[in-house]
Formats: sequence, C-alpha cells, structure tokens
Amino acid sequence: MALAAATVVAAAGGVLVGGTANAAEPSQFTVVEGAIRTATGTPVPASGTHASLWGNSSYATTSISGSGRVLIGAIGDNCQGWPTVRVTVDGVSVGQTTIVSATNYGTYPVGAAVGAGQHTVKIQLINDFRADPCDRNVHIGYARMETAGATDTKFSFAVLPDTQQEVLNSSDTRFLNRTNWLVQNRSALDLRFVASSGDVVNWDTPDHSQYVIARNAMRPIENAAIPYSLALGNHDTQATGVGGSARDPAHTRELVRDTTVFNQYFTASQYRAVKGQFEAGKVDNSYSTFEAGGAQWLVLTLELWPRVEAVNWARNVVAANPRHNVIVVTHDYIDGNANIEQSASYGATSPQYLFDNLIKQYANIRFVFSGHVGVAANRVDTGVNGNKIYSFLQTFHSNTTNPVRLVEIDTAANSLRTWIYGPYNNQSFTEYDRSFTGIGVVR
Repeated sequence: MALAAATVVAAAGGVLVGGTANAAEPSQFTVVEGAIRTATGTPVPASGTHASLWGNSSYATTSISGSGRVLIGAIGDNCQGWPTVRVTVDGVSVGQTTIVSATNYGTYPVGAAVGAGQHTVKIQLINDFRADPCDRNVHIGYARMETAGATDTKFSFAVLPDTQQEVLNSSDTRFLNRTNWLVQNRSALDLRFVASSGDVVNWDTPDHSQYVIARNAMRPIENAAIPYSLALGNHDTQATGVGGSARDPAHTRELVRDTTVFNQYFTASQYRAVKGQFEAGKVDNSYSTFEAGGAQWLVLTLELWPRVEAVNWARNVVAANPRHNVIVVTHDYIDGNANIEQSASYGATSPQYLFDNLIKQYANIRFVFSGHVGVAANRVDTGVNGNKIYSFLQTFHSNTTNPVRLVEIDTAANSLRTWIYGPYNNQSFTEYDRSFTGIGVVR
C-alpha cells in the first residue's frame, strides 16, 4: 500500500534515514513514491542502502551500461504472497519477476538480452497488498547488466516431498499448482533441476488415475525443459494396494520391485538429463547431470532400500564422475529426528548400509534427500575423505498445502541455503530454514 504520496528522490550524497544522509556511497536509484533506506538484506550493497517500493505507483529508476540481461537484487516482504516487480529498459517492458526472499538480495535476471550501451532501467512494484498485520513491499538493492562471459555462481534446485495425498482425486490442484509455481519462478530462483524423494502416488488402481494426475502435474516442468527425476517410494510400487495397505502380504518383498506402472508413466526421456540407468528401460536407479554455478552436478536417484547390486552400480557411477558434486535422492534415509534409519523393512538393504557402503565413501558426495517418515529434518555427516555430507528429510504428507524444498547453492561463497514453501496457500515453513557455509564444492 502507498504509505506516502510524495516523490522521494535519492540525495546524491547519502541515504535518507530519519532525514540524515549517512551512506558511504550514493544510491544508484531515484525513487518515486518510495524511499532510500538502510539495507537490511545480504550481501549489503556498496551504498549500504536499498530502494523501498510500497505501492503499485512506486518505482525506482537507474542508468546502467553494458549489454545482456538486466540483473536485479532485491528482498521482499511476504504478505499473503511475495512481491512482483516489472522491469522496463529504455521505455520497453522486458519482463517481471517475483522476489522470494526477505533476507537475501539474490540475483534475478529479467527479460532477454539487450545491446551494448547506456540504458535507463525502471523497476516497479505491480502486486501491492496490505492486510493486518502485514504489508507487501519490495526493496531493490541493486540493478546491473550481465557481464559477458561471467559465471553466475548462484542457482537453485527443488525437491518435491511425498505427494501421495495430492493425487487422490482430479479436483485436487495442489500438485499442478506447485509445478506451475516453480516454472513461473524459474528465473527468480535460477532453477536448474527438480527432484522428488518418492511416494509420488498413494496406490495404483485399475485405471491408474493417480498416475495420470501425477503425470499431468509434471508436464509444466517438462514443457519448460527443466530436467527432473522422481525417486520411487513404496507407494509407487505394486507392494502397496488400494487404501495403502499391502497388496499381497505374502509377496511384499517381490512386489516392492514391481515398478512396471511407474515406468509406463515416467521415462528417462521425459526426465531429459538422464545419463545412465541400472536397468534398461527403468528409472528406479538412474543418474542425471547438469552444470550450474561453474561446477558440475550429478543427481543419483536410487530405489527404496536398494539391492546390493544397485548400490554397487551407484558406487561405480560416483567413482567414474569424481569432478561432479553428487546429490543422492532415495525414499527412505533419515527419520524425523534426523537419525539414519537402521531397518531394510521389506527391501534389501538399510539406509545405514547405504551410508556405510556409498554415501560416506566418496569425497564428491555432497547431499542426500529423502522422505517416507516424519515431517522435515536435517543432519550433517563427515565422510571418510573429510567431506561434509548434508542430508535433508522432507515428507510432510500434507492434506492442506503443497510444500516444496528449495535449495540455493552459491559456489563462490561455498554456501547452501534451503527453505520450504507451500505456494498453494502461500505458507512458509520457516522453522526448517537452514544455511551452511564451507560446503566444499568440487570443481
């Protein structure tokens, strides 16, 4: 909401904070119906300030030189939704982006590249909202042009939790809402990969209706050409019958490896970035690669309570790719108290076996993501080579919203930041926010 009607222009010599100019460097912005205020996010801009916009008639302008896309750094105040800004370059609207952090200015590329020269950039808030006790505002820390050939060191990937409660009927739009939100915010997040920790569906039926809902929900990710992979949980196999109980209690161990239907609806070609599979024609155990932040990444998706042969295959994959940072995704690994699970249940090997024989053995394994039990948790282990291994649980089994774990990596800062957000009802699970430095990115 507009809290002031007057035009506020940044003074060349400093920051307008209680009428006192005190910045080490002048702000780069001129602000209309807003203010230049002391920066509260990180990393702190050179001026020590940001441009606060608080109404749909609020905007900041600046002049920047160079070529490429416009990059802006901003934080936002979430009030039943994050703020969205529209960016105009030389009088032409080039695009818009949603600001999704209240503390980290981030880097939000907007629009297509523009030619070399001096450019006038306007950044305007377009979705102002206020409701007691919150006010949706945006605070612009900087605007600059892409540097040709420079490496963007910050990117993110997403991990879907157990989505089994979201596929029970076709009127439930939560799964599709999540993937649409990820695509809509792809630029703001610099989203490079989407994983799932399993139990994509709850049980199979003769018409495979739950698979149809899940398959349709993943189409926005596919259409946007974002690579992805889905781990298989026990509910994604023929071991689980209608209602969630054992389909045939006498043959559960055999049926947990029957993933025929899953593989009919989800294939390596749909995943886009698959480089290898343990079994031909099956995505139960596969690995995908991508490049981001000036580093190489490998997502290793493993079956639930994997067979020894599958673990040995995974060992060979990791050993053959020592310059890749490995992200392991499997359905059951840590519990709600962040302890490594000890039971193989009705599978072949336990999570502890997986840790002992794969996870801790290789210097380039960085992360493990799982679901199955609990709500959310995390732990940090040290491998035999001294590397830190960061493990995260996100299960939820939500009946009301559609949580997704977002993981932001900054390879220059050697850091990780992760948070969980439910776009369906704009719910933030801040109790699970975590940040780590010194994560040891392999290059």
